[in-house]
Amino acid sequence: MSAQLDTLSAVAPQGPSLYAKEGPARGLHALHMKEKRFPLSIARNNPKLGAMWSQAKTLTWDAATDIAYADFDHSKYSKEQLDAGRLCWSRRAWTEYTGIVESPALCIRLCLEGNQSIEAKFLLAAKVFEEARHCEASFLLAEAMGGYVQEPPPGDAIQKMLVAGFRDRMAFNPEVTSESAIAGWHCISEGIAYDIFQARYLRTTEPTAKEVIRLISQDEVRHVELGWAYLEQRTKEMSRSEVLKIEAVVRDVIENVELKGFHATFMLADAETSILREAEAIAADARLGFCPADEEHEVFVKSIQRIRERFAPMGIKIPVYPEIE
Repeated sequence: MSAQLDTLSAVAPQGPSLYAKEGPARGLHALHMKEKRFPLSIARNNPKLGAMWSQAKTLTWDAATDIAYADFDHSKYSKEQLDAGRLCWSRRAWTEYTGIVESPALCIRLCLEGNQSIEAKFLLAAKVFEEARHCEASFLLAEAMGGYVQEPPPGDAIQKMLVAGFRDRMAFNPEVTSESAIAGWHCISEGIAYDIFQARYLRTTEPTAKEVIRLISQDEVRHVELGWAYLEQRTKEMSRSEVLKIEAVVRDVIENVELKGFHATFMLADAETSILREAEAIAADARLGFCPADEEHEVFVKSIQRIRERFAPMGIKIPVYPEIE
């Protein structure tokens, strides 16, 4: 025993405290992002966001107990359809997991800044939990269809789209304003995802999948409107140069994330191989929670057009994309 203790003491040298004032800059301090907590205002100042916060506290549901996964009837579908369905819902779980990873980053960013809406911070804190239950519901539905798939097929084009890098590229990037980050994530990515999800809801006939989509959409619409209500208030007080920074990020997200297939696999280049694209076509035909490529294309275009219209009063211009519109 004494020999073991000697070994332990030998490999555990006491270094300088992590809390030493003279220590090196770490984490967000290395990015010159320092917290401005006080004076800390908890008073509400955005009625629209306040109403959403009240909803977030009452419109809650349990992914494990509020959906009847056991009622899913395998006998109505072929093995090919079930395999496609479980792969596509696994992909949905992977995408929702992205929200668990990225949402806290944006919440932290707003908390670092002293002049941000308390309701936006509350809603972003709640969003982490909501993304977690979306991930769990998608996982449980994939399990009900035959088994959750833990990772994309090797070499699949969708692999590179599952980690959009929002945390490092925007939320924790001091060169990107918090307003730009919220515009890119909530108004663009969440907005397009919600519109596609609504189309999938209308097409889906399988009851369990339809209920999963309904409950997830109940949260997603709030995530989208959080972005718009926040920006409507903030842009009124911003200079033209600050608004143009938002515009640059918005266009970047559209052109280099959404038009590359992050939420819509039909946008993947023809030369790129994706089993997911094939699986979505099969799952859409079986009405297991997905849409055919042509229908999703139409929804995608309308979503971009709607986003363009909502940004216009803020002085943010979204160009026309002739390759899809």
